[in-house]
Amino acid sequence: MTEHFEVCVRTIYRWRNAHEEFAKAVITGKEHADTRVERSLYARAVGCSVDRVKIFKHAGDTDPVYAHYKHQLAPDPNAALQWLRVRQPKKWRAREEERSDPGAIEMIERALARVADHKSPVAPFRPTAKVPAPFYDPIKARTRARYG
Repeated sequence: MTEHFEVCVRTIYRWRNAHEEFAKAVITGKEHADTRVERSLYARAVGCSVDRVKIFKHAGDTDPVYAHYKHQLAPDPNAALQWLRVRQPKKWRAREEERSDPGAIEMIERALARVADHKSPVAPFRPTAKVPAPFYDPIKARTRARYG
C-alpha cells in the first residue's frame, strides 16, 4: 500500500487511526488476501491442477502455436502440515525443545567441570632433581666462538 500511495508506513497507520472507512477497507483487503492464501495453501496441500500454456514455433512457421494443457501438482506435505498447524494448533503444533541460553557464569562453570574431569593421555613431566638453568655468559660464548 505504501508503494501504491507513495507514502511511508507511518502515514498508512495515521490514516487508519484518523479515518474509519480507510481502516475498514484495509481490514477487508487483508481478509480477502488471507482467504486467497488459505485457498491456495489448501489446494497445494491436497494437490491441484494448474492451467498452463506451452508455446511452439517451428522454423518455417510465421506464427507460434499455443498449446493449452492442465498440469497436475502433487500434494505438498509441507503445505498440508502448515494447514493443519493453523487449523488444529493443539494437535499439530511444532514441538520445540526447551533450550535455555546459558549465561557467562554457567558457561565458565561447565568449562571448568570439563577441564577437571579431563585426564591427559600423556604423563606430565616432573623432574626428579632440581637442575639449575644454565647461565649464559656472553664473554665465554665469544671466546669459544673464536678459539673453539
